[in-house]
Amino acid sequence: MRTPTVIATVTLGASLLAGAVVASAFAGNSTGAGGAQWLTPHEVQLKVEALGYRDLTKLERKNDKYEIKATNADARFVKIDVDPVTGAVLKAEVKGDKDTNAKPTRGLTLHQAQVKVEAIGYRDLKEIERDDDKFEVTAIDRDGRLVELDLAPFTGEVIKTEVKRNN
Repeated sequence: MRTPTVIATVTLGASLLAGAVVASAFAGNSTGAGGAQWLTPHEVQLKVEALGYRDLTKLERKNDKYEIKATNADARFVKIDVDPVTGAVLKAEVKGDKDTNAKPTRGLTLHQAQVKVEAIGYRDLKEIERDDDKFEVTAIDRDGRLVELDLAPFTGEVIKTEVKRNN
């Protein structure tokens, strides 16, 4: 083979491999190290709640874990890192005590908001967080675009959509 042909072949092969790696990274982290299937956000919520964590206010998919903000069994705010394949808590960090004078959270739970978002066609949730007056969700829409949504806290109705990346 001639040198230009070899260089072109190697360059094309490297480009295809890089494209596959980038495409899989944007596909939603459905597999972890060793090709193991990631738990869905719903499955992670169920596992964490079964361990005694409550009042989840944030769930975010990171490179190699789920990050969750919740209240532990001692009513303390915590940030926990969760294994994406097994649902085991990898690390729990206490962030402070729960304000006993604070108003109780009303409206949808994090899980209910997630179910509403998925029911209207969004998938591969990257992050869902409850603020005082809305839920903020990052997900993939029906057209394959990465979007950020604001949801009404009582109904789950989409009140704002912002496209972050086209497919």
